[in-house]
Amino acid sequence: MNRPLSMLMFFVLLSSCIKVVELDVEDLPVQLVVNCFFTENEPFKVNVSRLVEYPDLSNRNIDNAQVLIFENNNLLGQLNHISDSIYTNSSIIPKRGHIYKIEVEVPGYPTAIATDNLPLKVPINNCTYKLEAGIDGEGDSYDQLIISFNDIDSADFYSIQVFNIWEKGVYNETMDFWEYIPVWYPIELFSQDPAIVAEGTFNDEYPNYLVFNDALFKNKTYNLLINTYYDIEDHLRIILETGTEDYYLYRKRLIKHEPYSYQDPFKPYDPVQLYSNIENGLGIFAGYQRDIFDLTIAEN
Repeated sequence: MNRPLSMLMFFVLLSSCIKVVELDVEDLPVQLVVNCFFTENEPFKVNVSRLVEYPDLSNRNIDNAQVLIFENNNLLGQLNHISDSIYTNSSIIPKRGHIYKIEVEVPGYPTAIATDNLPLKVPINNCTYKLEAGIDGEGDSYDQLIISFNDIDSADFYSIQVFNIWEKGVYNETMDFWEYIPVWYPIELFSQDPAIVAEGTFNDEYPNYLVFNDALFKNKTYNLLINTYYDIEDHLRIILETGTEDYYLYRKRLIKHEPYSYQDPFKPYDPVQLYSNIENGLGIFAGYQRDIFDLTIAEN
Protein backbone atom coordinates (compact mmCIF):
# COMPACT_ATOMS: atom_id res chain seq x y z
CA MET A 1 0.00 0.00 0.00
CA ASN A 2 1.42 3.33 -0.96
CA ARG A 3 1.86 6.10 1.67
CA PRO A 4 -0.89 8.56 0.48
CA LEU A 5 -3.50 5.77 0.53
CA SER A 6 -2.41 4.52 3.96
CA MET A 7 -2.63 8.03 5.41
CA LEU A 8 -6.13 8.45 3.95
CA MET A 9 -7.31 5.21 5.56
CA PHE A 10 -5.77 6.28 8.89
CA PHE A 11 -7.80 9.50 8.99
CA VAL A 12 -10.99 7.67 7.93
CA LEU A 13 -10.54 5.21 10.80
CA LEU A 14 -9.72 8.03 13.22
CA SER A 15 -12.82 10.00 12.29
CA SER A 16 -14.99 6.93 12.75
CA CYS A 17 -13.79 6.70 16.39
CA ILE A 18 -14.77 10.26 17.25
CA LYS A 19 -18.02 10.51 19.19
CA VAL A 20 -19.88 13.78 19.03
CA VAL A 21 -21.20 14.76 22.46
CA GLU A 22 -23.84 17.45 22.66
CA LEU A 23 -23.64 19.62 25.77
CA ASP A 24 -26.70 21.38 27.05
CA VAL A 25 -25.08 24.58 28.33
CA GLU A 26 -27.36 27.32 29.55
CA ASP A 27 -26.84 30.76 28.09
CA LEU A 28 -25.11 33.17 30.42
CA PRO A 29 -27.71 35.56 31.85
CA VAL A 30 -27.47 39.20 30.87
CA GLN A 31 -26.79 40.67 34.30
CA LEU A 32 -24.78 43.35 36.00
CA VAL A 33 -22.39 42.62 38.86
CA VAL A 34 -22.63 45.31 41.54
CA ASN A 35 -20.33 45.29 44.58
CA CYS A 36 -20.32 47.79 47.45
CA PHE A 37 -19.47 47.52 51.13
CA PHE A 38 -20.30 50.85 52.74
CA THR A 39 -19.57 52.29 56.17
CA GLU A 40 -20.16 55.47 58.17
CA ASN A 41 -18.23 58.65 57.33
CA GLU A 42 -16.97 57.26 54.00
CA PRO A 43 -18.54 57.94 50.57
CA PHE A 44 -20.22 55.08 48.75
CA LYS A 45 -17.80 53.39 46.35
CA VAL A 46 -19.41 50.97 43.89
CA ASN A 47 -17.85 48.55 41.42
CA VAL A 48 -20.03 47.84 38.36
CA SER A 49 -19.09 45.10 35.90
CA ARG A 50 -20.78 42.49 33.70
CA LEU A 51 -20.92 38.73 33.44
CA VAL A 52 -18.83 37.08 30.72
CA GLU A 53 -18.40 33.42 29.83
CA TYR A 54 -15.18 31.59 30.73
CA PRO A 55 -12.53 31.91 29.31
CA ASP A 56 -13.55 35.29 27.87
CA LEU A 57 -10.85 37.70 29.05
CA SER A 58 -12.36 40.79 27.48
CA ASN A 59 -12.95 43.89 29.56
CA ARG A 60 -15.73 43.29 32.08
CA ASN A 61 -15.80 46.86 33.37
CA ILE A 62 -18.84 49.07 32.85
CA ASP A 63 -18.13 52.78 32.38
CA ASN A 64 -21.56 54.03 31.27
CA ALA A 65 -23.73 53.07 34.24
CA GLN A 66 -26.18 55.35 36.00
CA VAL A 67 -25.70 54.62 39.71
CA LEU A 68 -28.32 56.18 42.01
CA ILE A 69 -28.35 56.15 45.82
CA PHE A 70 -31.56 56.54 47.83
CA GLU A 71 -31.92 57.23 51.57
CA ASN A 72 -35.27 56.12 53.04
CA ASN A 73 -36.60 56.03 49.43
CA ASN A 74 -35.53 59.64 48.80
CA LEU A 75 -32.98 60.18 46.04
CA LEU A 76 -29.65 61.42 47.44
CA GLY A 77 -27.89 61.68 44.11
CA GLN A 78 -25.87 59.95 41.44
CA LEU A 79 -22.41 58.42 41.75
CA ASN A 80 -19.79 59.47 39.21
CA HIS A 81 -17.58 57.14 37.16
CA ILE A 82 -13.98 57.80 38.22
CA SER A 83 -11.89 54.91 36.84
CA ASP A 84 -12.35 51.46 35.33
CA SER A 85 -15.58 50.21 36.92
CA ILE A 86 -15.57 52.42 40.05
CA TYR A 87 -18.33 54.93 40.84
CA THR A 88 -18.41 57.33 43.81
CA ASN A 89 -19.47 60.79 44.98
CA SER A 90 -17.71 62.52 47.89
CA SER A 91 -20.93 64.25 48.97
CA ILE A 92 -23.02 61.06 49.34
CA ILE A 93 -22.09 59.46 52.67
CA PRO A 94 -24.16 56.88 54.60
CA LYS A 95 -25.33 57.51 58.17
CA ARG A 96 -26.63 55.32 60.97
CA GLY A 97 -30.40 54.91 61.30
CA HIS A 98 -31.27 55.08 57.60
CA ILE A 99 -32.14 52.55 54.90
CA TYR A 100 -30.10 52.87 51.71
CA LYS A 101 -31.02 51.66 48.25
CA ILE A 102 -28.89 51.45 45.14
CA GLU A 103 -30.20 51.37 41.57
CA VAL A 104 -27.81 50.67 38.69
CA GLU A 105 -28.98 51.18 35.10
CA VAL A 106 -27.02 50.26 31.97
CA PRO A 107 -28.50 50.07 28.46
CA GLY A 108 -29.23 46.45 27.53
CA TYR A 109 -29.27 45.19 31.14
CA PRO A 110 -32.05 44.87 33.70
CA THR A 111 -31.86 47.46 36.49
CA ALA A 112 -29.91 46.10 39.45
CA ILE A 113 -31.38 47.01 42.85
CA ALA A 114 -30.43 46.35 46.50
CA THR A 115 -31.07 47.80 49.96
CA ASP A 116 -29.22 47.68 53.29
CA ASN A 117 -28.29 49.79 56.32
CA LEU A 118 -25.53 50.41 58.87
CA PRO A 119 -25.22 48.39 62.11
CA LEU A 120 -23.78 49.75 65.34
CA LYS A 121 -20.04 49.79 65.93
CA VAL A 122 -18.63 47.46 68.62
CA PRO A 123 -15.26 48.56 70.04
CA ILE A 124 -12.51 46.17 71.12
CA ASN A 125 -12.02 46.39 74.91
CA ASN A 126 -8.62 44.78 75.03
CA CYS A 127 -6.36 42.40 73.16
CA THR A 128 -3.52 40.19 74.40
CA TYR A 129 -1.04 38.02 72.51
CA LYS A 130 0.19 34.65 73.79
CA LEU A 131 3.33 33.12 72.31
CA GLU A 132 3.28 29.34 71.78
CA ALA A 133 -0.24 29.09 73.20
CA GLY A 134 -0.80 25.55 71.93
CA ILE A 135 0.28 22.60 69.79
CA ASP A 136 -1.70 21.43 66.77
CA GLY A 137 -2.32 17.84 65.67
CA GLU A 138 0.92 17.74 63.70
CA GLY A 139 3.04 18.92 66.63
CA ASP A 140 3.49 22.51 65.45
CA SER A 141 3.11 25.33 67.96
CA TYR A 142 0.90 28.34 67.31
CA ASP A 143 0.38 31.76 68.88
CA GLN A 144 -2.97 33.05 70.10
CA LEU A 145 -4.82 36.36 70.26
CA ILE A 146 -7.46 36.97 72.92
CA ILE A 147 -9.82 39.72 71.74
CA SER A 148 -12.34 41.10 74.24
CA PHE A 149 -15.48 43.07 73.29
CA ASN A 150 -19.03 43.72 74.53
CA ASP A 151 -21.84 42.40 72.34
CA ILE A 152 -24.90 44.65 72.05
CA ASP A 153 -28.49 44.31 70.80
CA SER A 154 -27.96 46.02 67.45
CA ALA A 155 -24.84 44.04 66.50
CA ASP A 156 -25.38 40.40 65.56
CA PHE A 157 -22.78 39.59 62.91
CA TYR A 158 -19.00 39.98 63.03
CA SER A 159 -15.76 39.45 61.18
CA ILE A 160 -12.22 39.54 62.56
CA GLN A 161 -9.00 40.26 60.69
CA VAL A 162 -5.41 40.62 61.90
CA PHE A 163 -2.67 42.59 60.15
CA ASN A 164 1.10 42.46 60.55
CA ILE A 165 3.65 45.03 59.36
CA TRP A 166 5.80 44.16 56.37
CA GLU A 167 8.68 46.33 55.13
CA LYS A 168 7.96 46.82 51.43
CA GLY A 169 10.91 47.76 49.24
CA VAL A 170 10.34 50.69 46.85
CA TYR A 171 13.02 51.87 44.44
CA ASN A 172 13.55 55.65 44.46
CA GLU A 173 14.66 56.51 40.92
CA THR A 174 15.50 60.13 41.78
CA MET A 175 17.85 59.23 44.64
CA ASP A 176 18.91 55.90 43.10
CA PHE A 177 18.35 53.74 46.17
CA TRP A 178 15.84 51.36 47.72
CA GLU A 179 13.70 52.58 50.59
CA TYR A 180 11.55 50.39 52.80
CA ILE A 181 8.02 51.45 53.69
CA PRO A 182 5.96 49.76 56.45
CA VAL A 183 2.82 48.18 54.99
CA TRP A 184 0.01 46.42 56.88
CA TYR A 185 -0.90 43.04 55.38
CA PRO A 186 -3.46 40.42 56.57
CA ILE A 187 -2.19 37.20 58.12
CA GLU A 188 -3.76 33.74 57.90
CA LEU A 189 -5.89 32.68 60.85
CA PHE A 190 -7.53 29.63 62.38
CA SER A 191 -9.50 29.07 65.55
CA GLN A 192 -11.08 26.50 67.86
CA ASP A 193 -13.24 29.17 69.46
CA PRO A 194 -16.85 27.88 69.76
CA ALA A 195 -18.26 30.93 67.96
CA ILE A 196 -15.95 30.31 64.98
CA VAL A 197 -16.32 26.52 64.94
CA ALA A 198 -20.13 26.89 64.87
CA GLU A 199 -19.88 28.64 61.49
CA GLY A 200 -18.35 25.59 59.78
CA THR A 201 -16.20 27.77 57.54
CA PHE A 202 -12.70 26.72 58.57
CA ASN A 203 -10.77 24.75 55.95
CA ASP A 204 -7.19 23.82 55.10
CA GLU A 205 -6.71 27.10 53.22
CA TYR A 206 -6.38 29.20 56.43
CA PRO A 207 -8.32 32.36 55.47
CA ASN A 208 -7.10 35.85 56.36
CA TYR A 209 -10.41 36.72 58.06
CA LEU A 210 -13.06 34.83 60.04
CA VAL A 211 -16.80 35.45 60.45
CA PHE A 212 -19.09 34.62 63.36
CA ASN A 213 -22.38 35.62 64.98
CA ASP A 214 -23.40 36.34 68.57
CA ALA A 215 -25.69 33.33 69.14
CA LEU A 216 -23.41 32.03 71.91
CA PHE A 217 -22.78 35.34 73.71
CA LYS A 218 -25.76 37.64 73.09
CA ASN A 219 -25.42 40.90 75.08
CA LYS A 220 -22.36 39.62 76.96
CA THR A 221 -18.66 40.39 77.11
CA TYR A 222 -16.84 37.86 74.96
CA ASN A 223 -13.18 36.83 74.73
CA LEU A 224 -12.61 35.60 71.18
CA LEU A 225 -9.67 33.22 70.68
CA ILE A 226 -7.83 33.44 67.34
CA ASN A 227 -4.72 31.45 66.40
CA THR A 228 -1.91 32.01 63.90
CA TYR A 229 1.33 30.32 62.85
CA TYR A 230 2.92 33.64 61.84
CA ASP A 231 6.05 34.75 63.67
CA ILE A 232 4.96 38.16 64.94
CA GLU A 233 7.77 40.50 65.93
CA ASP A 234 6.49 43.86 67.18
CA HIS A 235 3.10 45.16 66.10
CA LEU A 236 -0.33 43.87 65.12
CA ARG A 237 -3.48 45.62 63.95
CA ILE A 238 -6.73 43.89 64.87
CA ILE A 239 -9.88 44.87 62.99
CA LEU A 240 -13.30 43.89 64.36
CA GLU A 241 -16.17 44.57 61.98
CA THR A 242 -19.88 44.41 62.69
CA GLY A 243 -22.06 43.89 59.64
CA THR A 244 -25.62 43.45 58.53
CA GLU A 245 -26.98 39.99 57.75
CA ASP A 246 -26.25 40.47 54.03
CA TYR A 247 -22.66 41.44 54.86
CA TYR A 248 -22.29 38.33 57.04
CA LEU A 249 -23.83 35.89 54.55
CA TYR A 250 -21.67 37.17 51.69
CA ARG A 251 -18.38 37.06 53.62
CA LYS A 252 -19.19 33.66 55.12
CA ARG A 253 -19.87 32.20 51.67
CA LEU A 254 -16.75 33.91 50.29
CA ILE A 255 -14.50 32.00 52.71
CA LYS A 256 -15.83 28.73 51.27
CA HIS A 257 -15.79 30.01 47.69
CA GLU A 258 -12.25 31.44 47.49
CA PRO A 259 -10.34 28.10 47.39
CA TYR A 260 -12.09 27.33 44.08
CA SER A 261 -11.20 30.64 42.42
CA TYR A 262 -7.73 29.43 41.43
CA GLN A 263 -8.57 25.83 40.46
CA ASP A 264 -8.73 24.44 36.94
CA PRO A 265 -12.37 24.97 35.83
CA PHE A 266 -12.18 21.86 33.63
CA LYS A 267 -11.46 19.54 36.58
CA PRO A 268 -14.40 18.13 38.54
CA TYR A 269 -15.07 20.03 41.76
CA ASP A 270 -18.04 21.46 43.58
CA PRO A 271 -17.63 25.25 43.82
CA VAL A 272 -19.59 27.24 46.39
CA GLN A 273 -21.80 29.88 44.81
CA LEU A 274 -21.40 33.36 46.23
CA TYR A 275 -24.25 34.94 48.16
CA SER A 276 -25.89 37.97 46.55
CA ASN A 277 -28.56 40.46 47.61
CA ILE A 278 -28.67 42.24 44.23
CA GLU A 279 -32.09 42.01 42.59
CA ASN A 280 -31.80 41.40 38.79
CA GLY A 281 -28.03 41.01 39.13
CA LEU A 282 -25.17 39.62 41.16
CA GLY A 283 -22.88 40.99 43.84
CA ILE A 284 -23.35 42.59 47.23
CA PHE A 285 -24.56 45.90 48.69
CA ALA A 286 -24.06 45.80 52.45
CA GLY A 287 -23.22 48.01 55.41
CA TYR A 288 -20.64 47.49 58.15
CA GLN A 289 -18.80 49.29 60.97
CA ARG A 290 -15.14 48.87 61.90
CA ASP A 291 -13.07 49.16 65.06
CA ILE A 292 -9.24 49.10 64.95
CA PHE A 293 -6.99 48.06 67.82
CA ASP A 294 -3.23 48.46 67.47
CA LEU A 295 -1.22 46.09 69.64
CA THR A 296 2.45 46.32 70.50
CA ILE A 297 3.67 42.79 71.25
CA ALA A 298 6.67 43.91 73.33
CA GLU A 299 4.37 45.50 75.92
CA ASN A 300 2.34 42.32 76.54
